[in-house]
Amino acid sequence: MDDTDRPLLRTILAPNPSAMTLEGTKCFIVGRDRPVVIDPGPADEAHLAAIERALSGHAPSAILLTHAHADHSAAAPALARRTGARLMMGRGAIGSDWLESFLSGWVEDGDEVQTEAGRIRVVSTPGHSPEHLCFLWRDEQAPDSVSIFVGALLMGSGDTTLIAPPEGNLSDYLASLSRVEEIGAAVLFPSHGSAITEPGVVIGRYRAHRWERIAQVAEALRTSPSA
Repeated sequence: MDDTDRPLLRTILAPNPSAMTLEGTKCFIVGRDRPVVIDPGPADEAHLAAIERALSGHAPSAILLTHAHADHSAAAPALARRTGARLMMGRGAIGSDWLESFLSGWVEDGDEVQTEAGRIRVVSTPGHSPEHLCFLWRDEQAPDSVSIFVGALLMGSGDTTLIAPPEGNLSDYLASLSRVEEIGAAVLFPSHGSAITEPGVVIGRYRAHRWERIAQVAEALRTSPSA
């Protein structure tokens, strides 16, 4: 299932391809008349213009950030200023003072944002970064089908995402994988890469990769304790 199968969901791909972002950062627009924008992406004027064209003059009710990394968030202050939308994210980001000064407020686990496209619920998923959030969406046109916008918790290909200090925490990350898995969503929308239509399989692959790395480190310490 691709996001193009959802009439109330649009995707704008930012022109920032790299090994870390795959083909680029995806900005998601949920709803039409008073939409919610998730992860506007990098501060690229052409990309901002593309988002504004997609909004077609409809001011978003909110801009939600999965986390503060610039490839997801740097366009958010300008978009909020131009549209009057509330800009919100989770607490705990490291080195995000520049962004926090533009926020309208914070969102926390369990908070909900209502759109004509259905409810969007905040799910706390630290690990990639302390403030990382996912957003659970029940599409008004498919109320029995749960989707989750997973930010950088998972990528649309491969078996790993960056977990690095001081922001990354592996224990938190593994717990967040389990939490998303337990929700039982039909599809996951990462900010980098294709939609994930077999969430259990992909989450299992990511978890296995992390445990394999942990085992490799443990073995290296056992055989070369002074390394």
